[in-house]
Amino acid sequence: MALLLQSLDYRAWLKARSEEIKQEKPYFSYRYVGLKLGLDSGHVARVFTGQAHLAVKHIPQLADLFGIVGREREYFEELVRFCRARSDAEAQRHYDRMQSIRGLEFRTVADDQAEYFEEWYHMALRSLLSIADFRGKSFAEIGARLQPSIAAAQAQHSLELLQRLGLVEALAHGGYRVTDSMVSTGENWKTPIIRKYQKTLIQMSADAIERCHKSERDISSLTLPFSRKTLPILQDRLRELRQEMLKLSQDCTDADSIYQINLQLYPAAYLLDGEAKHD
Repeated sequence: MALLLQSLDYRAWLKARSEEIKQEKPYFSYRYVGLKLGLDSGHVARVFTGQAHLAVKHIPQLADLFGIVGREREYFEELVRFCRARSDAEAQRHYDRMQSIRGLEFRTVADDQAEYFEEWYHMALRSLLSIADFRGKSFAEIGARLQPSIAAAQAQHSLELLQRLGLVEALAHGGYRVTDSMVSTGENWKTPIIRKYQKTLIQMSADAIERCHKSERDISSLTLPFSRKTLPILQDRLRELRQEMLKLSQDCTDADSIYQINLQLYPAAYLLDGEAKHD
């Protein structure tokens, strides 16, 4: 049975659960659900396939139809609101409530993946471990290598998280080895968490102006006019630059530092349609 308390996408859960119910009740179709909720079957299909959202007013009806009760019903309501959230703050509020309702016994790999992006130093520490195993070093010594440094307890927690995710493994002789495993960022539920992570990195770039000597950093800005039609081209150029930097990193055999590279492209001003332009 599809476990609701382990789901972070109510639409995927509804689709999986409806298919299970249909095995026992062949009449349980999109049309049937639509009739019970007063909705068009096409809209129900779009909700269940992740193309549309369920209106908040239909949450109780759908919960009744699927027999969702007790703690699961509380969780389902928060889950729908979480997936519908329009701001990071709203999404975080519902996510925190979901975690409280679920409890520790329903923690999943997806929760660890979400936690991976909650602090900047998890990824930085993993990158650091790719160039040194820190055999015999204390958590305090490992944390001190990061810039800015982190406390021993933070380094310990980070290493435990990285091991739970299979991103690093402890070696028998001490130290750690980075694995080839990756954390996916493609699921829609992670979008607010990724945005929060990116905001943190951008703020750290600003802090680096004061924290790092100019010989250790390169921070520059360009403000240029372009046609909106060229945006895909600019995005492609940035993508190519990222790939080039990845290749340079992979080819480096004597790495002794970890660098954070942030590339930001965003509109600073617009002309209205039909507004006069210079020849």
